[in-house]
Amino acid sequence: MVNFKKSQIARESCGSLTVPVELIPFSEPSFLLPGESRQDFEAIRQMMVDDIRPETNIEWLWTLDLVELSWEILRYRRLKKRILDAHRVAAIEAILQRLDGEGMPAEAMPMVRAQARRAAAEWRNAIEIEGRSDRGGFDAIDINAEVFVQARELFDMFDQLMIAAQHRRMVLLREISIRHEFVRRVRRVIRAPDSL
Repeated sequence: MVNFKKSQIARESCGSLTVPVELIPFSEPSFLLPGESRQDFEAIRQMMVDDIRPETNIEWLWTLDLVELSWEILRYRRLKKRILDAHRVAAIEAILQRLDGEGMPAEAMPMVRAQARRAAAEWRNAIEIEGRSDRGGFDAIDINAEVFVQARELFDMFDQLMIAAQHRRMVLLREISIRHEFVRRVRRVIRAPDSL
């Protein structure tokens, strides 16, 4: 009983709730990457702590795991967006090769590829590229589709990572929910033992 009292007293504040002192090292962001915001991580952690309202050490561990998993999922979403941006150049290059290489002899294809690569690398000149792609029957949707084709392997990898993290997050949420429901029922029985 003395250890429980010490544990209750020695807690760090996490908004309106306090992290048990033994778990403080686990409440810190363990794998923020360069460019990721500690402030954003802490905001997500606070939202989850406020929603779940952990009471026991195991609930705190589960909640902290949920925070990490949620951050991981958000990271994968941001990375997928970056992958789209990175593969846009390759997609424009592929479309320009199709447009410019149509009807060209095989000997001219290295030159066509080189020209398409240069033009795609400078794709910020969107008006010229849009004009060329429009004349060739390609629109923004076609370019987006080509981006997905170019990035499909990385997208598959990030989708699998997200699915795995979401599955682990759902299992933890289910465990927390079951535990909270069990505690509610026990408290109800303890408050009204004669009504059984």
